[in-house]
Amino acid sequence: MAFAIRRREYDHHTEQVHAAGGASLRDLMLGLNDGLVASFAVTSGVAGAFTTGGIVVMAGLAEMLGGAVSMGLAAFISARSQIEFYHSEIQRERDEIRRWPEREREEVRAIYRAKGFGGELLDLIVRHITADPERWSDVMMREELGMAVESFDRPLRSALTVGFSYLAGATVPVIGYLFVAPHEGLIISAAATVATLFVVGAAKTRITARSWWRSGLESMATGIAAAAVTYGAGRFFAGR
Repeated sequence: MAFAIRRREYDHHTEQVHAAGGASLRDLMLGLNDGLVASFAVTSGVAGAFTTGGIVVMAGLAEMLGGAVSMGLAAFISARSQIEFYHSEIQRERDEIRRWPEREREEVRAIYRAKGFGGELLDLIVRHITADPERWSDVMMREELGMAVESFDRPLRSALTVGFSYLAGATVPVIGYLFVAPHEGLIISAAATVATLFVVGAAKTRITARSWWRSGLESMATGIAAAAVTYGAGRFFAGR
């Protein structure tokens, strides 16, 4: 029985916790949260300034599309820049291995000595690693710089995940204005957005390991604060 319980805990840890920390889930949460907050702020500000529902909807749609494209491109550029930086660094490591092999070999020895290896075993590890220049440079990237190419996001996948999740999040605050006047739509939009923000904030704890209710409340507070500022600004500049 005890073994079965430990096995279930192990399966939960490896399959759920690590899977939940993937880059795709991070991009999904980023896009949803930013889309919700930005769209809620824009539509609330416009609703505070105008009484025409069509204007609020058009502003919301413009923000949805512009924000989704902007966030998607930013995610693409960021992910591609990481990969480009990695390739430039690994090329630098290979050049150093070619020019100063003994110094680089001592760096490998120092790294694994610090891990507790010594004697013949340490010599064997160093010989094995330095026998292949590609393996050698890969180890240096991982151990010296803490960089591994498989840990980087795929630029296109990251861009699409962020962009579409932003679009989905930004849709929520707009829906309330499609059928009713802005002052009534604001109530519907606020209720839907605040509830969704809480869910998204709580869901983020699958990759942050924080308290789900605290994370949910923080996400709600962020959206409410942004919308309150823009709504107040809208009413102020409208002269109401």
